[in-house]
Amino acid sequence: MFVLSAFAGSLLVAAARGADLTVPIASGEEVRGTINATSPHVRQFLGIPFAEPPVSKLRFQPPVKYVAKDGATIIDATAFAPSCMQPLTTPESDAKDVYHVYMPGFLPGSPNQSEDCLYLNVYAPLEPTAPKLPVFVWIAGGGFASNGGNVPYQVPDPWVERTQGHVVVTINYRLNFFGYPNAAAQSTNVGLLDQRVAVEWVRDNIAAFGGDAERIVLMGQSAGAWSVNYFGYAYPEDPIVKGLIADSGGSTVFAAGDDEHKGFSAVAANAGCGDSKDAAAEMACMQAVDAKTLQKVFADTKGFMFGPVADNLTVFADPKDRAQKGLVAKLPAIMGVNSREGSAFAPWTVEEGVKETDMIAGSKIIVCPTVEEMQNRVDNGLTTYRYFYSGNFSNVTPAPWLGATHSSELPLIFGTHDQYNGNSTEFEWNVSHVMQGKYLWLSFASNPDVAPGSGSFVWPKYDPAADTVASFAGADDVAARLGGHSIDDICA
Repeated sequence: MFVLSAFAGSLLVAAARGADLTVPIASGEEVRGTINATSPHVRQFLGIPFAEPPVSKLRFQPPVKYVAKDGATIIDATAFAPSCMQPLTTPESDAKDVYHVYMPGFLPGSPNQSEDCLYLNVYAPLEPTAPKLPVFVWIAGGGFASNGGNVPYQVPDPWVERTQGHVVVTINYRLNFFGYPNAAAQSTNVGLLDQRVAVEWVRDNIAAFGGDAERIVLMGQSAGAWSVNYFGYAYPEDPIVKGLIADSGGSTVFAAGDDEHKGFSAVAANAGCGDSKDAAAEMACMQAVDAKTLQKVFADTKGFMFGPVADNLTVFADPKDRAQKGLVAKLPAIMGVNSREGSAFAPWTVEEGVKETDMIAGSKIIVCPTVEEMQNRVDNGLTTYRYFYSGNFSNVTPAPWLGATHSSELPLIFGTHDQYNGNSTEFEWNVSHVMQGKYLWLSFASNPDVAPGSGSFVWPKYDPAADTVASFAGADDVAARLGGHSIDDICA
């Protein structure tokens, strides 16, 4: 009853503004969206399927594009679909996690999880500034183990509400063991293939929502940034997108090599499917295990990491060599890091925070692959715009020693920084607006072939020998230009 009432209310708001919340899509169906009170100028279409449920015989397999079911005409797109299966947590582990203690808005927006999770969300302006708008496709981070398309700080309706000048699509994709099984019978990174199918859905459908299929930018942070960079190497001839944005992430192989597929077989043995001598039988057995049982079993199977491996389809062991051979999409990119990436990963106490040596060690995990990828792009003539983010805002990172930690730039990009721990400062709003708008991110998406910026601030291509790094929230400057930054020194 509540859902029906909320939907009826959204229809009244839309009718008053002449908006159409029912949109036809390529499957032959229509999706029916909603408008909420907090972003009354944004049409939201939540939980749209882009692939068939990856269950039973489709578990661990490449995604199959969604096809309308017989008799289906309307997709109710008024609420988020479940997140993909994620690691189980405990109160004890939560108590030691910086994000649970200080930054819960960076965690998945709902505990609702399901193996049937391949859905996306579209945010389109109610009063668009043009008939066709640039499109961001957002890939959330989370170490390829957690998160998805509904992380609170990363829900983009405040950003779209403000500009009315772009469309944002957020996606779910399979994670951890379910997305990167590395089995003898299936060693492809199917979670990355999910992302590709989602981008193809956007290409085929976004015009109906007011987006321009010729101006799609793929954007991600952390594991999402790795995904964005992988995407460029995987689809050099047909990337679909026209630009890349990768916050805090490189293109190196994410998971340790396991050429003998011992990790999958160990989980299989613990799940009662221990027949590693027959890969097909092992796979068939694992596809029949209950998903929640499997979730617990892989969490209890210690000593193995399940993330993207070099499958030579979606991830390549030597991206430098691939770039030198021209086997990378010739797309411009925005890339960068934060000043204290590692403060969220280091040992800490409430009283003392983190030791700087530990913070630097944690930063290397993120900074060095990102710096390596930026240098690789420069060496091979790929247009790159580099940033460095230093914001230390107490409503985003309440402990002052956290500073510009991993992910802390995202609330400013998405415009959600004022929603959780108190009001934002004027300086914080200014930084947010510059990063979001016509000066930088949206400028890039509007025309990726032209240097982003407007007025007195135009962002030059990254040149390690010149003042070409865009610095955000450094000291008292909303935005400034720097030369090569000392943070690179930790990777020497």
